[in-house]
Amino acid sequence: MSYARCSKIVCALAALILTATLAASTKPANTGPKYDVTKEVKIKGVVQDIRQVPGEFEGTHLVVKTDAGDVLVHVAPADFLKEIDTEFKKGDTVEVVGCKAPDTTENEILAREITVGTNTTTLRDDKGVPVWAGWKPVKVSGD
Repeated sequence: MSYARCSKIVCALAALILTATLAASTKPANTGPKYDVTKEVKIKGVVQDIRQVPGEFEGTHLVVKTDAGDVLVHVAPADFLKEIDTEFKKGDTVEVVGCKAPDTTENEILAREITVGTNTTTLRDDKGVPVWAGWKPVKVSGD
């Protein structure tokens, strides 16, 4: 086998391994309940409360008062929101695109996009994968 042919095979294998590694590293592990794009809804309302929920799928949740009642909106990990310099305040008028949270009895949705005024924060891609999938919080020195 010639050197050129051997080099092409080695490069192709290296590219294949790199692609597989990157695909595995971006797999959305531990990013919360599964998002179902076929069940998307849009709500509009006013933020009544902001909750920091601990646990396996911890994060920031908003209680949004709509014409149809209160909706609990699962947003994202608090550290992720801080890193992208995004915050929500009580009294904000919001428009949320999301899907009903699976296996819940309350009116809860997983947010894909939240708009406040003219600012839209995208939290999931068009397939519902969280933008924080694979994200690691920035460590501040001294921690």
